[in-house]
Amino acid sequence: MQSLESRLSPHEVLEKYWGYTSFRPLQEDIILSALNGEDSLSLLPTGGGKSICFQVPVLCGEGMGIVISPLISLMKDQVEQLNQRGIPAAFLNSSLEPQQIDYILERAMNGKYRFLYVAPERISSEMFMLRVPQMPVSLLVVDEAHCISQWGYDFRPDYLEIKRIRSVLSQLPMMALTASATPQVAKDILDQLEMESPKVFQKSFKRENLRYFVLPEEDVIGRILSICQKTQGTGIVYARTRKRTEEMAKLLQAHQITAAAYHGGLPHSAREEVQQQWIKGNIRVMAATNAFGMGIDKPDVRFVLHLNQPFDLESYYQEAGRGGRDGQTALAIAFNNPADRAEAKRWLQEKYPPFEQVRAHYEAACAHYRIPKKGTVRKTAPFDIQELANSAQSPLLPLYHSLKILDREGLLNLQEEADDYARIRITASPADILHYCRTNERLGKILDYALRNLGGELYQTERRFLPGTWANQLGWQAAALQTALHKLSTLGLIFYQPPRGFPIIQFFEPQRSLQQADLNWDKYTFLKNQAQRRFASINHYLTSQDICRSVAIQSYFGEKDATSCGKCDVCIGRYKRHLTYAHLAPLSKAIIAYVEAHGPTYRKVVLEVTEGTPTQREQTLRMLLDKQLILTDPLGNLSVSRDALSGGITRK
Repeated sequence: MQSLESRLSPHEVLEKYWGYTSFRPLQEDIILSALNGEDSLSLLPTGGGKSICFQVPVLCGEGMGIVISPLISLMKDQVEQLNQRGIPAAFLNSSLEPQQIDYILERAMNGKYRFLYVAPERISSEMFMLRVPQMPVSLLVVDEAHCISQWGYDFRPDYLEIKRIRSVLSQLPMMALTASATPQVAKDILDQLEMESPKVFQKSFKRENLRYFVLPEEDVIGRILSICQKTQGTGIVYARTRKRTEEMAKLLQAHQITAAAYHGGLPHSAREEVQQQWIKGNIRVMAATNAFGMGIDKPDVRFVLHLNQPFDLESYYQEAGRGGRDGQTALAIAFNNPADRAEAKRWLQEKYPPFEQVRAHYEAACAHYRIPKKGTVRKTAPFDIQELANSAQSPLLPLYHSLKILDREGLLNLQEEADDYARIRITASPADILHYCRTNERLGKILDYALRNLGGELYQTERRFLPGTWANQLGWQAAALQTALHKLSTLGLIFYQPPRGFPIIQFFEPQRSLQQADLNWDKYTFLKNQAQRRFASINHYLTSQDICRSVAIQSYFGEKDATSCGKCDVCIGRYKRHLTYAHLAPLSKAIIAYVEAHGPTYRKVVLEVTEGTPTQREQTLRMLLDKQLILTDPLGNLSVSRDALSGGITRK
C-alpha cells in the first residue's frame, strides 16, 4: 500500500488535516491506546469529537480503518469530508449497486483507501467477508456502539455480526465509541464485542454550561415561539413528525424569525442546503426531526427546545447536547405536557406491533409488490407508504413499524431517503478519455466539465453531483444530459448511477409463510420491555421536581459523584425557599429513617413523615437527593445511601 503518512505523530496529523493544535479531553489518550494496539471503549458525550479519536491513529501510520456505522446519511457525510481533506475514503451500504460494491472492495484490497465505512448489514455478506482478510486493515472501529446492546435504545441486530471481522483479523485492535450508554449498556458492549483487556475511557456526562429546564405547559407551541423571540442566537426545535417541523418553521417565519424545516422526507440536496445555511447563521432556528444533528458540530447553538417528549433520556441527552459546544451557556428546554405524553405512549405501543399484525403487513406488502412464493427474487420498487397503507387497509404508523421490523430481520430492505444526487466515476484511461473528447466534441464536453469540477480523482473515486446543476451550467435539457450520461456509461467510459429521487423498497427472496421464529419474537418482546422502561425514566425526569436535572441525567448514566448544577429549574426553585439547619437536621433524620424502613416513592415520604411542614419535607428531601444521601432509581423509587447511614448530615 502506498501510504499517505510515514509515522506522523498524532499532533502532526491533527494539525495537517484539521488545523487544530491541541486535542479535546480524553482524545489523545484514546488515540494512544489505539496506536498501542489496545482494544477500547470510549463514552464521549455529544460534541466530544469521536471521529477524530479513530481517524487520527489510522492516519499516523499505514493501513486502513474499517468503520462500522449504522447511519447512511452520516456515513456519506463523513466520507465526503474525508475526501475533501485529501484522505481517500469510501462507504458500503444498501444504497449501492452490486457492481459499485465490488469495485470499492477491490480498491480496498489494493490499499486505495484510508477509511472504509461499512453499514452493519454488509458484514454478513460473503462478498465482503471473503475480501476482508486481504485488506490492509490497521483498526476496526465500531461507531454508535450502543447499537450492539439489546439493553440500549437503538439496538441493531446486524451489529452482532461484527465479531465475524475479528474472527478473521484476530490481531486487529478494536475501538468502540458511543455518546450515551448506561453502565448496563457499556458492559453489554464489551461482552458482545469480546474485547481483550479493553481500556475504558469515560468523560463525565455533566455539561457545565447547559441549563436544563422542564416547563409545565399546555400551549407548548406558543411558549416555543416566545422563547425563540426572546433568546438570542442559533437554535434547534425538535419535533416528532415531519409535518410538525414544517408547521413550526412556518410559524417562526411568520413572526420574522429565519427558520427552516429538516426531516428525512426532503431531498438530500435540500437537507444539505438548509443545514449549510443554518451552520453559516443565515437560518437562525432549525425545526427538525431526530434525523438532524448527527455529525454536526456547530459550536454556537444557544438553545435546544423539544416540542415533543423524547422516548428516552439517551435521545434527549444527545439532542440537548448539541447546544453550547463552544463552552458558552446554552438552554436545553423540554416540556411537561400530559397530552403529548399520551401521544408518545401511543407511538411507543405502535412501535412494537403484535406478531399477527406484522405478518398481515408482510403479506399485504408482498401482495402489493407482487412477490412470488417461489423462484429467484430481486425486486426494487418505488416506496409510497400511503399507497401501501391504502392497499393494506392499515393505519400508517403500525404499518411503518412492521416494515422496520421486517427490514431489520432481512425480509426486505427499506431505503427511506429521497436522494437527488447522481454518482459518476471515470472508468476509462486518461488517454482514452482525451482521445474521445477530441473525436466527439458534444459528449466530450460532459467529460471535460466533470473533470474540471470534480478533479482527477474521478478516475479512482466515485463522486456525487446534481444533474440539474450540470444541465444548467452546460446549457442542456435535463433529459438530454441524462441520455448522454447513459451513453457514456454504455461505451464503458464512465460509471453512472442516476439519482433516486424517491424512497425504495427491495425484496431479495420469495414470500415466506411467516412464523414468529423468523423474527426472533422473544427478542422483540424483550426490546419492547426495555423501551417501556426507558420511557418510564424520561417520564420521571419530566415530571419530577425533587432532583437537579443535571444530577438526574448523571445518575441515569451511572455517575457516582453527581453534583447539583445550581441553574436548572429545580435548583432555581429550591434557592427561592431557603431552609435553615435547625429545620434540616431533624427533618433529614426523620426522612432517612422512614425511607430506610419503607423505601417508598418520593410523594409518599412527603405525605407520611410527620416532622415539619409538607413544604419543608419536600425541600429537605430534594437536598438529600442532591447530596446523594438518598438515592433514586429511574422510576423514582428511593433508597438510603451508605453515607447517610454513617452520619452524612453535617452543617456543610
